[in-house]
Amino acid sequence: MNKKIVTFTMSLKQSQFEVNRLEEEANKLGVEVNRALYRDLRFDLKNEKPRVLVKGEEVTMENTIGMWFRVAGTVSGKYTEGRNLAIRMLKNRIFCANHAGYLEWTRMGKISQHGVFLGSGIPIVPTKVIYSRAQIIELRDEMERDWGFPIIAKHERGYQGKSVKKFDNAKQMEKWANKIQEKNLGMFLWQKFLPTRWDIRVIVLDGKAMGGMKRSAVGNEFRSNYSLGGEVQKWELSTADSELAEKVAKICGLDYCGVDIMKDESDKSYILEVNRQCQFKGFEESTGINVAKLVVEMFMKRA
Repeated sequence: MNKKIVTFTMSLKQSQFEVNRLEEEANKLGVEVNRALYRDLRFDLKNEKPRVLVKGEEVTMENTIGMWFRVAGTVSGKYTEGRNLAIRMLKNRIFCANHAGYLEWTRMGKISQHGVFLGSGIPIVPTKVIYSRAQIIELRDEMERDWGFPIIAKHERGYQGKSVKKFDNAKQMEKWANKIQEKNLGMFLWQKFLPTRWDIRVIVLDGKAMGGMKRSAVGNEFRSNYSLGGEVQKWELSTADSELAEKVAKICGLDYCGVDIMKDESDKSYILEVNRQCQFKGFEESTGINVAKLVVEMFMKRA
């Protein structure tokens, strides 16, 4: 019986590049990849011989090397709960990538991350979390005095830079805050703007920083995300930044992740966030590092 890596996505299009690459490299190494959707999971919960099933087949040590989970977030949270139930039932027998982090933080948004970083001495960009329009008015002068404009606001569950806003003055900031529902204000982080217009994505795999990719904003766009047209190139990581990224992965309980580092004008490094299911198309293209192969080898080593 061929052992396989089971990958989970919410749709066939989600993480298509990453799953395709994983399958391509796994096949070269004689490992099968079972592409599954989260809705293909089924659980048989009983005190004697509880089972996790995927597409009707029980997941066992005999047929599975490990499980690789992509983004599972829904409004209801049903798939994050299902992912974590599978991990709890299987983690002592089958390697479930990022299991420690998923069980500690079912959802790990940017606000939660900043709390974790603060507790471990990880450098972060000065940030405020605000829950009412009145607080924006109260803190407006303080933010302008301490940070100056522009000021950044980003949604705590945003991805690929799509929710990041830049305000050039207090009028813009207040106008935007008045447009959204007040109950949603607490979902945003308000941050000091770093004018360098580039950041570094570090992929950490099995405790080691694999390399760095510099992402640079283009033209009038202030966001450097690859998905928004940012230019990418290989970045030679310093020992300090490698160790910083590895520390972030460790404290967040992650076997595989992308750590985003941004520097200020004095070259000081700040952690922006950690991505537990980071994409790697731009990373492979710019660095020449075969991330997919390294992921497969991690599963084989842990089998």
